[in-house]
Amino acid sequence: CLPFDLEQGSGHAELPRDLDYRNMQDELERADILLCFGGDGTILHAARDANAHNVPILGVNMGSVGFMAELEHSELDMLSQLSKRKYTIEPRMMLDVSVLREGRQVYNNIALNDAVVSKGSIARVVRLDIFTEEGRLTKVGGDGIIVSTPTGSTGYSMAAGGPIVEPTAKNLLLTPICPHSTRSSSYVLSPEHI
Repeated sequence: CLPFDLEQGSGHAELPRDLDYRNMQDELERADILLCFGGDGTILHAARDANAHNVPILGVNMGSVGFMAELEHSELDMLSQLSKRKYTIEPRMMLDVSVLREGRQVYNNIALNDAVVSKGSIARVVRLDIFTEEGRLTKVGGDGIIVSTPTGSTGYSMAAGGPIVEPTAKNLLLTPICPHSTRSSSYVLSPEHI
């Protein structure tokens, strides 16, 4: 987190001049670990960059919601264990998300939490047929669907009524958003069968 100059009212970060600033992408190539000071949003944003260089993340919660952070700001003394290599790395699933239009890929990104297919700002029902490699799984009508990793199970998926899954599990969660059928429910699937 960067200190903001609120007295000036500019909303721009005032960076301390006595620190050595470097490009994070360049530094990640040589990093052993990435420390994220902030909340879940900070960790989610950093996950893409860290994943590209196979660098583990240690989150330190500096906000009010920090489901993904391992440490609270009151536990900063635990950081001394890093130099002694007294830690374990907990692998987490990520989603590789692609959007295809007429057979062409128009979007690709990775996500630690979730991917959402929704109606957007247009007030209409989205009708989706959900398939796995084994065939048609279900049909969903409503505002959309959330595809979540176990890490993301405590985010948007949970708010939409989805289950909470242990974060190191190997599952994908499909959670309808405001479904128009009382029979619609979440699915917990093995990624091997998607």
